[in-house]
Amino acid sequence: MTMANYKIRIIASACLTRYNAGECNIETIIDSYDLQVEDRELIIDQIKIKRPELNFSSAV
Repeated sequence: MTMANYKIRIIASACLTRYNAGECNIETIIDSYDLQVEDRELIIDQIKIKRPELNFSSAV
C-alpha cells in the first residue's frame, strides 16, 4: 500500500530542502528514507514536477 499523497509531498519537499542545502545528490537523499518502490517512484515524480531540471540515473 502506498503512502498518502500528503506524505509523498512532504517527503519530496524534505528531499528538495536537503538537496538545496548541498547535503548530497538527490537520489542518495531519497534512498535515506528507506521507501517502498512504489513510494519512491511517487516521490521522484513529485520532485520532477517541482524541479524538472534534476536528472535521475534510475529509470523511473
